[in-house]
Amino acid sequence: MQDRTIQVLLVEDEEAHAELIQLSFEARSDIRLQVASSLEEARSLLAQTTPDMAIVDSLLPDGRGLELIRELRRESHYPIVLLTSHADASMQAEAIEAGASGYVVKSEVTLLDMPQIVDRELGRGGAPSS
Repeated sequence: MQDRTIQVLLVEDEEAHAELIQLSFEARSDIRLQVASSLEEARSLLAQTTPDMAIVDSLLPDGRGLELIRELRRESHYPIVLLTSHADASMQAEAIEAGASGYVVKSEVTLLDMPQIVDRELGRGGAPSS
């Protein structure tokens, strides 16, 4: 998997958060990030391509990220990480039940750590940076 570009779908409606995550991937030529800001936009991208992984915000303008996670889990088996602004045990349990493989509480540190989270979720050790 390290010899090809990894496709990651990011579904995040908060522009500042999406920009911070995109910034964290700038040095990673091995990862291509596709960004959607709504469930509708994410579904449109998914109709065109299948990512290797998805990172999905919990609350979006047109619904809950858990809806998309449930849909993706029925159709695919790639890792899906739920992003949320609130550390909440019930949300974490609901995310895992919906099929998320990971759960990340948003902070500047975690958003900038997304490349390492992707590597961990995909079972990749150190990935090349350039």
